[in-house]
Amino acid sequence: MFSLPQLAFGAGLLCLVFLYALRGPKGKLPPGPPGLPIVGNLLEIPTKQMFLKFDEWAKKYGDLYTVNVAGKKIVVLSSAKSSGDVLDRKSGATSGRPRFVMAGEIMCHNLLYMFMSPGEQWRRLRRVTHEGFNIRACQAYYPFQEQEAANLVRSIMAEPTDLGQKLKHATAAATWRSLYSGPSLTEEDEAKVCGIDNVGETVLGASMPMAFLVDVIPAMKMLPNWMAGWKAWGEEWFRESGRFFHGLLDDGKQQKKGVEHHVGFIASTAPSFKKFGVTEQEAAWTAGGLFIAGVETSGATLHYFIQAMVLNPEVCRAAQKHVDSVVGNRPPTFDDRDQLPYVVAVVKETIRWRPVAALGVPHVADEDLEYRGYVIPKGTQIIGNIWSIAHDPAYFPYPEQFQPSRFIDSSGNIKEPFPNYHDDIVAFGAGRRVCPGRDFANNMLFIDMAYLLWAFDFELARNEMGTSMPDTMKFDDHGLIILPVEFPCVVKPRRNDLGELLGDM
Repeated sequence: MFSLPQLAFGAGLLCLVFLYALRGPKGKLPPGPPGLPIVGNLLEIPTKQMFLKFDEWAKKYGDLYTVNVAGKKIVVLSSAKSSGDVLDRKSGATSGRPRFVMAGEIMCHNLLYMFMSPGEQWRRLRRVTHEGFNIRACQAYYPFQEQEAANLVRSIMAEPTDLGQKLKHATAAATWRSLYSGPSLTEEDEAKVCGIDNVGETVLGASMPMAFLVDVIPAMKMLPNWMAGWKAWGEEWFRESGRFFHGLLDDGKQQKKGVEHHVGFIASTAPSFKKFGVTEQEAAWTAGGLFIAGVETSGATLHYFIQAMVLNPEVCRAAQKHVDSVVGNRPPTFDDRDQLPYVVAVVKETIRWRPVAALGVPHVADEDLEYRGYVIPKGTQIIGNIWSIAHDPAYFPYPEQFQPSRFIDSSGNIKEPFPNYHDDIVAFGAGRRVCPGRDFANNMLFIDMAYLLWAFDFELARNEMGTSMPDTMKFDDHGLIILPVEFPCVVKPRRNDLGELLGDM
């Protein structure tokens, strides 16, 4: 039996759901899956691998349809054409963010850049981030990234197991040095990687639609902590994460004193922090947010790269042949990139084949929009389902096949971006919400993949039953990020003197 207070609370909650269902934005929205009264499609949407459900609906309702979540209308874009039209060419009106009540407001106190709606604070932090991570500024991080690629090879040589963790550690080390200056992470610094992993996984998981009821019914934020244990937990998480980010910032300030040649983002953009009025708290959370994004996404992408090489040995051999023809026995460098278009194409195809932020982060219409005869009202959420866009057969025939050649022209060079499709950048967001660290991430992926191709052969593991084939449609869902389910593979050095060839890098 329920007590009277419990019944009263449940009745009040039901009334709130009903009121929110009634107050949803009105407009001539594109049709979508029919739902139930009041709750709409709420009960049909899974909490895990939501991108696959949205992709399934796209095959039935087209590349532009509407989902109803308890009165909250979400327009889903599922093709390169619709995404380009709405999120890129109408970016002035579609760069808003929905309220991330739990993740953005309670857990981060509106300090994490990715959850901010356009405004004065967002513009200040975007400008300083752009100064530190634009395509030219990223060249200063080449030495860090080359050294950490060499360290990754050494780590795998020493123990070719637990690849996922080694890849994450490599991306963490390169990102750490590029943000905070200083030497590479050591084994004693593993706590930093674990800390970022825990912080990132928690906040990205909390940002997923329907992860917390308060995001469906924002009025619940007004509940006192004693009635809302989730709220008390979120505020304590903010305090602990803030201390962690400030600690990283302080470590970086201490370490940069001993760095003579290579200075990271925090040190190099310190004058801009002062110029644009960025507080120390904003700097700590901005750098921490970039650390989360760099580690979580790049490490997962490298893991998918290895899976692709295992499953597509002909692609692996072709890429290795290109690398060998350019660098021979020496390790690759960024100076080789222009001569390695096929490796660049492998990077692009990995990002397309398995975009790790598969659903993307929702946008919000900041004004009424007309598109294809429909009206998307101001305040409507818009999701560009990156998985569907990257697997759009209109641009990528046989999208489940791993084909780097789709990015190569008849002359052997990288193709120009396809019309309506921003090349690999679609995986980094759209319009004014494109990830400001995309050039840094692409650089890191290129040098790590080039090193791995130069150093190792990748094979399917075998047992007494024969070859163990990984299931590429099984995912380890970490909220906003999807990782491959662990798969057995054999990693073998391609050169007997690999350690000597790496030298002191």
